[in-house]
Amino acid sequence: MSPPTERLAVSVIIPAYQKESAIADALNRLLSVMDETGRTFEILVVSDGSTDGTARMARSIDRPEVSVFEYSSNRGKGHALAVGVQRTTYPLVLFMDGDLDLDPSVIPGYFDLIETGAADGVVGSKVHPDSVVEYPWSRRLLSRVFRWLTRVLIGLDLGDTQTGLKAFRRDPMAEVATQCDSQGFAFDLELLCRLNDRGAKIVEAPVILDFDFTSTVGIPAAIAALRDLYRVSRWRRMQSRAS
Repeated sequence: MSPPTERLAVSVIIPAYQKESAIADALNRLLSVMDETGRTFEILVVSDGSTDGTARMARSIDRPEVSVFEYSSNRGKGHALAVGVQRTTYPLVLFMDGDLDLDPSVIPGYFDLIETGAADGVVGSKVHPDSVVEYPWSRRLLSRVFRWLTRVLIGLDLGDTQTGLKAFRRDPMAEVATQCDSQGFAFDLELLCRLNDRGAKIVEAPVILDFDFTSTVGIPAAIAALRDLYRVSRWRRMQSRAS
């Protein structure tokens, strides 16, 4: 029998803002899934200016794989992800939101897609035919509007760019991440645009979103996301003119 192929190690980045009530359960659920993969891994929790006990609760998880970073000002999800990317050490990188909304059981399939060469990046998509999605109608409407605007203004052929579960091959992603200007929710979108422009293969994969809906996204965050979307679309137009 041939020896088993060694599986690539994974750095998980969790941006977290005011997640005191959810972060410990989310980490325990994630750890259970990662343990079953048999991969070496690290989990980097980035507390994005949280004023509650987010960092303290994350540090309460007594596992050497979990590291917690924090800073005083709320800079946005994109900034937190960029901070995490700078601290990654392994060839696969996973982005995961720090709440209880997304079931991590789908994660191993994302790693397999990258490891087999089927993708350089995998985007969790609520509109994937195999996704199981239950969330408020207001968020469904916001998501549909954002997806439509993404296609119209950006021209990126992905059904969903904003779901908080994504995996990447580290080398191309980390280089591109340092060039992104967006610090808020549109960081993911700009990152995907830049990877797409470099010829990276990005595919969509299913998510399971049926836990207690704990996300704090509201009207101000939606407005900020639209503002970031406009900034990315403007950058895309400038890139097109330059080329």
